[in-house]
Amino acid sequence: MREDCNKQSNGTKFIPLFLVEPSLVLPDVLHMKLRIVNRLIDGLLAECEDRDNREKVRNPTATAIHLQSIICAIRNCEMKFDVWVDDRKGRKFTSLVGEDRERLLRRLPLQLQGKLQPQTEAKTLRLWILLEKILLHFNSDVTGSSVQKEALEFLELFVQLGRDGSKGYGKERVTPYIHILAHHASQKHESFGCLGWFCSQGIEKKNDVLKHIHHSKTNKWNSTADALIIAKRLETPEHVREARLYRKLDTEYWAEGLIEQSRAKRSRCAEKKDVVEKTPRRVEEMDAAELRTELQLIGVTTTVKSPGKLRQMLMNERKAQEMAQQTDGQLRGNL
Repeated sequence: MREDCNKQSNGTKFIPLFLVEPSLVLPDVLHMKLRIVNRLIDGLLAECEDRDNREKVRNPTATAIHLQSIICAIRNCEMKFDVWVDDRKGRKFTSLVGEDRERLLRRLPLQLQGKLQPQTEAKTLRLWILLEKILLHFNSDVTGSSVQKEALEFLELFVQLGRDGSKGYGKERVTPYIHILAHHASQKHESFGCLGWFCSQGIEKKNDVLKHIHHSKTNKWNSTADALIIAKRLETPEHVREARLYRKLDTEYWAEGLIEQSRAKRSRCAEKKDVVEKTPRRVEEMDAAELRTELQLIGVTTTVKSPGKLRQMLMNERKAQEMAQQTDGQLRGNL
């Protein structure tokens, strides 16, 4: 690597801080799965949007039925999925965790049958099937056998779909992860026996747990500290404090019914509580807030803040109510 840096060849420009030879660098299977599945989902959405736009040119009243069919197909794989348009970044879709992507690789090809362009449907489904097969091989095979043929086929299909006119695919849409999958991952798998041994699944699992804690924690003011504390506790479940055993030393208390007498005594004390009747406060003793509350109970809403004016208003309203009640009583008596 130092020679490459001095010559500025093989993609190197400066001497790195740590001289780690490329032969010792391993691709992470988990991140390859996350990024490549995202690219394939984006390809499906771009293809369906293109079909919807072409149909809308012919028929202005047409709706986005193809895009909606892809969304329903992904939801049928037992996961939440939505697509929206961001003002700055354009089209975006729901971020899926590792388990969702594995379920998507297993079930989505069956759900997509009959929902894509007939000319390219077989190649698109073949992409998903190949990716699942390659990733499963990297995670489960411990013999170091090669899947270079399948990886190159995946890359060729991805590029060929772009040449066939499918939006979201093609040479310009190839990401570094797709390049690593096709040209380097299989070689690393053969050299080290199994790429799954070096997967960062444990770290990503902790990230998922922290993400769940962050969004469900009630203490929003210090959620970061709570998440770190809980994550640390999850690492040491064997150190959880055991419940202390209670030993009944006073056998007389438990055997001769003294505990029942104690319970009965507490219940009698609870029954003898004196009920203190609250006397209404005088108008002269009320403050402004209490006066406004009393007026609201009567049905009068005001923005006056002066205690004197509020007190006068309350007294006038009470007198008016008393006079109305007396008048109503006299009318009923005459009837």
